[in-house]
Amino acid sequence: MSKVQAYNASFLPLSNGSIHYSYFLDELIDATAKLEVYKEKIADSKLESNWFMPTLQQKEALASSLLEGTQATLDGVLTNQAEPNDSDQNINEVLNYFNASKKGINILGREDFSNEFFCELHSILMNGNVRKPEVIGKYRTEQNYIGRNDGTHAITFTPPAPEKVPELMDNLISYINEPSDVLKPLVRIAVIHAQFETVHPFMDGNGRVGRMLIPLYLYYTKQIELPCFFISEALEHDKLRYYNLLNNIRQKDDWNEWIKFFLATVTKQCDKYISIVTAINKLHDLHMSIACNFTKSSNVVPVINMLYQYPITTSKQIVEKTKLPMTSVNRLLKMMVNENILITDGKQRNKKYIYYGLLDIIR
Repeated sequence: MSKVQAYNASFLPLSNGSIHYSYFLDELIDATAKLEVYKEKIADSKLESNWFMPTLQQKEALASSLLEGTQATLDGVLTNQAEPNDSDQNINEVLNYFNASKKGINILGREDFSNEFFCELHSILMNGNVRKPEVIGKYRTEQNYIGRNDGTHAITFTPPAPEKVPELMDNLISYINEPSDVLKPLVRIAVIHAQFETVHPFMDGNGRVGRMLIPLYLYYTKQIELPCFFISEALEHDKLRYYNLLNNIRQKDDWNEWIKFFLATVTKQCDKYISIVTAINKLHDLHMSIACNFTKSSNVVPVINMLYQYPITTSKQIVEKTKLPMTSVNRLLKMMVNENILITDGKQRNKKYIYYGLLDIIR
């Protein structure tokens, strides 16, 4: 595909005959059932999801950023929560993704999708000390290209011409808010994600905004109670196939194979997160039981719960978040180290406490 041939994208909904449910019916049944199990697993958790969900969202932010070549680790991201430092561009990109996701949830609690919504997410994604395009928080007015992530950087796709972007995004947003077809929500978000990546409305950051769109849409359509369905990790493992199937939509109009892959990815990631939430619940029960044996202080509950949000932390951070007295927090943390619930980095000042039990589960 030469540089000058910008792709002529179609509007949504897809024309009749593009999608054949028989091709991916088994995958749709599996994905729908697994998403329900995952929802129930979160709802039934003894540890409220608002404790462990931010940590899983950080993991998603990292996985989505890794797809774009960001060099960061989960430990690095979580350490940065305990000791913020904006000098590392890679970690900033992950934190921006996390913050943009949170902002998206906030907006969708009261508004529909809009051009302003996408531009605001993009602004947050490109905020501060990160690699960024010249134009931030606005749709592109120049041609962009998608190339191979290797030494050749050969162009694999030329998105629509910049003058087509506003009408294509208007059409996509209308489709998201008021679809005129009868697709199931999991099938529809596969179509929406692919269309967003095809339009590629920004000069940079399209992949991350498009993947963020998946849980935000499922939340918006009440398929999930929290925007806590994370798919980037599974896509990262199959990224060559992911990009090839998106290109097959553009070159061969092959929507069915893409939807089949997307639904299988949903099932795979649901399985993974069901086991993660199960393991988190077991860990919480075990360590709460141990902790309650060595102290009668009710303060141990908020301190242990806080570890699920900040598995790498400091006593100062826990005091700030819980408003408990520093002496009480230090005493409880020391007891947890003695009971092998936590380990420390051994420093005398600004000591970090690491909850390896949780890190082992989510890594």
